[in-house]
Amino acid sequence: MDTSSRMRLIALTAALLLAPAAPAAAAPVLDPLKPCYQSLGEAETQRETVLLRAHGFTPLATVDALVDGQPALTGGLADAFGDVRASVKVPYQADGERTFEVTLTERDNPANTVTATALVSELTVALRPKQARSSRRVRFRGRGFTGAGAVYGHYLYVAPDGTRRHRRTVRFGRPEQACGVFTARRRQIPLKRPRTGLWILQVDQQRDYDPQPDSARVEVEIRVTRTFRNP
Repeated sequence: MDTSSRMRLIALTAALLLAPAAPAAAAPVLDPLKPCYQSLGEAETQRETVLLRAHGFTPLATVDALVDGQPALTGGLADAFGDVRASVKVPYQADGERTFEVTLTERDNPANTVTATALVSELTVALRPKQARSSRRVRFRGRGFTGAGAVYGHYLYVAPDGTRRHRRTVRFGRPEQACGVFTARRRQIPLKRPRTGLWILQVDQQRDYDPQPDSARVEVEIRVTRTFRNP
């Protein structure tokens, strides 16, 4: 090797040794989840969808999702910028609320993993006592009403032919806590002399009655067997 070649090799080696180390690739990040999600039943259609928006994966990499350690999405792809857009269902929650975990992992590089947690709540409404005179004040308690605004109860009388007739709407108040808990005391049926038979109480977060509301809803059956006159 001649002198000039040797000098160029020494200069290149020195440059490599003095060059700053390449920064480590940033870990993937997941956009914040909602504080709490709803679970009305075991069927997928009865469990709320979690929208996942993540960044920092290898472009065009295959990304899998787990919910509480169980496969929820396989074969999702990051886009050319390393972003992931996906959706999974919350786990079924039969009673109360609990924390659940969502994990996104790059299949060919498991070190590229991001995890986040949120709450899942049963979506329910209960009356205490369950059976009472229609004029009696009872306690209404519900949870899982995580939408915006107050909770309303829409009273529907079910005619013998099955037709539902909206008769009254009451306001139960604004839900509290992350998972939308409310408690209120009201007359079981807010009418002076309700007809005997089957009533449906539809509880949702819309002030005006709609048989298909945009918000989540719960239906409670109330059966009036006798109307009591005030003494």
